[in-house]
Amino acid sequence: MGCSVRSERVRPLLVAASLAIAGAAWGQVGKLPADAVDGFHAALKRKDTAGALSHLDRALVVFEFGTTDPTVEAYALSHLPGDMDMAAIADWTLQARRVGGSGNERWVLSTYRISGKRPDGKAIDQVMLETAIVRRVGESFRIVHLHWSSDKNDFQSWAQTKQRPAP
Repeated sequence: MGCSVRSERVRPLLVAASLAIAGAAWGQVGKLPADAVDGFHAALKRKDTAGALSHLDRALVVFEFGTTDPTVEAYALSHLPGDMDMAAIADWTLQARRVGGSGNERWVLSTYRISGKRPDGKAIDQVMLETAIVRRVGESFRIVHLHWSSDKNDFQSWAQTKQRPAP
């Protein structure tokens, strides 16, 4: 059996295990809407898959650079690994944030300045816009929708080449 075939068989098992581990941590997320977003970004920076998943609702839908991950499983299999790689090499500085909504559904609009260096040595210097919709689950909030866009087309193209196609 070739390495890529074995990898394709093992990947779903790893995602299932990560979701199970994250399930245990899902009670530990933030009590404010922005806590879910900040906790998610911190977990990405640490390359902590279970930690990142613990901030995501099971109904998650992600719009990222013109692509869609329609489920949390699809995001975990396709874009999450690349998002963690990017977060590990870049600094996301929060420039502005608005939080709104009421009841169990809230939104968090954030603008970040992202800086760092890509593995090829090219500088990263851009603005990233993020829309997060969060839902109260018990005493905490979890992200049910993320939408990212950037002011730099070349960064979007480069970031997309680092992503795996959604299953």
